[in-house]
Amino acid sequence: MPVYKLSKQVINSIEAVKRTLEAYNHEYEIIVVDDGSPDDTYTHAQSTASNPSIKAYRLPRNMGKGFALLHGYRRSQGDIVVFFDGDLDIHPKQIPLLVNLLRNSQADIAITSKWHPQSKTTATPLRKFLSKSFHALARLLLGVKVTDTQTGAKAFKRRVLEDVARHLIVKRYAFDAELLAAATTKGYRVIEAPALWRIKLTSTFKVKELLKMMLDLAAAAYRLRVNKPTQQSPNPRAQQGHH
Repeated sequence: MPVYKLSKQVINSIEAVKRTLEAYNHEYEIIVVDDGSPDDTYTHAQSTASNPSIKAYRLPRNMGKGFALLHGYRRSQGDIVVFFDGDLDIHPKQIPLLVNLLRNSQADIAITSKWHPQSKTTATPLRKFLSKSFHALARLLLGVKVTDTQTGAKAFKRRVLEDVARHLIVKRYAFDAELLAAATTKGYRVIEAPALWRIKLTSTFKVKELLKMMLDLAAAAYRLRVNKPTQQSPNPRAQQGHH
C-alpha cells in the first residue's frame, strides 16, 4: 500500500484492509510504504506495525507511486502480491476478489478495471474524458490491450514481478501502464475484473501533471518499443480477457 499525506486516514485504511484479509482466512502481510510524506503519515502507519503481519516503511523523499510500490514488493514474501491504493477509493474486498481470480484461472495478473461493463464507477464528464484519454494514449504508445491501466488494485503472481520489475524505468504517472505493457510483451496473461464496490472519481489534474503523464508515457514507449529491454515471452500464448 503506497501512502502519501494520508495522516488522518492511514490507520483506518490499514485496519480496513486487515479486517478484510482476516475474514478471507488466508495467511497475509500488509506492507505500507510512505512516499516521503511531509506530515506524520509514517508515524501513524508505524503505530499499526505492532501487529506482526503489518510492516511500515518510509522513503526519504517523494519518489513516486511506482517507486513506492516496488519498494514494498521487494520487502514482501507472498507468492501473490497485490498493489492497493492507500486512500481506499477502492473497497478492500476487491483484494480477495483479485486473489481468487489468480488462484482459479490461468492468468498471471489480475487487474481492476473501472470501465469494465460490470463496474460501479461514477465520474464527472471531464474526469471520465481525462481517464479514457490517458488510457487511449497508453494503448496507442505502449500497445496495452486492457480497458484500464490506472485503477489502484492489481494482483500479480510473484514470478511475474520478479521477471518484469527490473525492466521498468517510470516510477510515477505511467508506472502501471509500463508495468502491464512490459508484462504482456513478455507473454504474461492479464485478466480484468470489475470494481464490484463503487468507485467515485473526483480528483482533477493540473496541466503540469498532465504534461508529466504524457512524458512518462513517451519514456515508457521508447523503452519498450525502441530500446527493447525484454525478450519475448516464457508464455507465448498469453491473452488478455474480461472476467
